This record gives sequence, C-alpha cells and structure tokens, in this order.
Amino acid sequence: MAVGAPGDRVMTRRDASWLILRAAVTASGSAFFSDWLKAAQTSAAATHAGHSQAPPDPHNWAAYKPQFFSAEEFHILDLFSATLIPADETPGAREAFVPQFIDFVIHAAAEYAPEMQGRWRTAITYLRDQQFAAMNDDRRVAFLEAISEPEHDPTKHHDGFAHYQLIKEMTVQAFYTSRAGLVETLEYQGLAYLTEFPSCGHPEHLRI
Repeated sequence: MAVGAPGDRVMTRRDASWLILRAAVTASGSAFFSDWLKAAQTSAAATHAGHSQAPPDPHNWAAYKPQFFSAEEFHILDLFSATLIPADETPGAREAFVPQFIDFVIHAAAEYAPEMQGRWRTAITYLRDQQFAAMNDDRRVAFLEAISEPEHDPTKHHDGFAHYQLIKEMTVQAFYTSRAGLVETLEYQGLAYLTEFPSCGHPEHLRI
C-alpha cells in the first residue's frame, strides 16, 4: 500500500484528502470535478435564492448514475450525507451533490487503493442491515447521534463507529470542497479583492 494510503483504521480527514487528490489526477478526474463544481454551484445558488429545486443543469446531476455503488447503496449514501449535513437557510450535502462526488472518488480508487472500495461496501452494507433507509428523519438523526458517540466521548463504543467515520469524513471533505460548503455556508471570501481600503479608526494609530 502506498505511503499515506488509508488502511483499516478509522478514516481521518487526511485519508479522505488523499483519496480525493488521487482521484483528481486520474484521466477522468479533471473533467469530473470541473463539471461537479459547476453543478454544485448552480444548485447552491438556487437553494440560496429560496428555490425548492435546483434548475436543470447540462449534466443532469440529479439523475446521476452511480459508477461504483448500486442504486440502493447510492440511496443510502444520499440519505446519510443529507442527514449529516441537511439543507436549511444554506445548501446541504444533497444540494452540493456530495453522493455523486463520493461515488466518483471511490470508483476511481480501484486504480490506487482498491482495499478502500471494500471498506465502503462494508460500511454501506452495515447501514443497510440497520434499515437506515427505512428510518424516518428523526430516527436517522438519532441513529447518527448514537453511532457517533465515540467521536465525542472516547469511553463510548459503537460497533458502527468506524463505518460512520469513514462516510462522515468523505462527506465533510466533499461538502466543503463545493461552493455550497465553502462559500454559501462558510462565507469564504478567498481570492477576493478590495475596491477601497478603509482607514484605521484607532486614535493610537493615527499619524499627525
């Protein structure tokens, strides 16, 4: 296994970043991420404007066909990510097309981290066995609260925590890579320029 590649331990943010960066340099990675970012930006703008549905985009990302996950697995992933980062006054994981992002990254992992695909199959299978898709919204929230307890209290244990951490870290990385997460939610103002430079109002900094 390559240096820095995720193993069987709990997924960390660094692991998720490693997978994403490797996917980005694959033959199809550049085109995918370029199209995904544009689609996520369009969807985020629609949500921010108060629209319940994003306008159609040329790539029809809402009708995306999973490359790695089955339709059932993809649905479970969509529910998990939307529960973890729901839409409110700002876009959520679904509006940022996070499941599509994850599906591409894990599909591309066949080239450089095939063992990671097995971990994702196991994680989604765990959620399926827990009837995650059949839960209502409140039960899904309660389930994520229970499964994530070891994250907040090291004395706690949950059989599904490693699966939760695996999906959660990639979900968070995908969301905050998108415009929906970076700009609409965090209000990131990077690469902006000022049209004027207000003077300092502190008396001790004024020059006579």
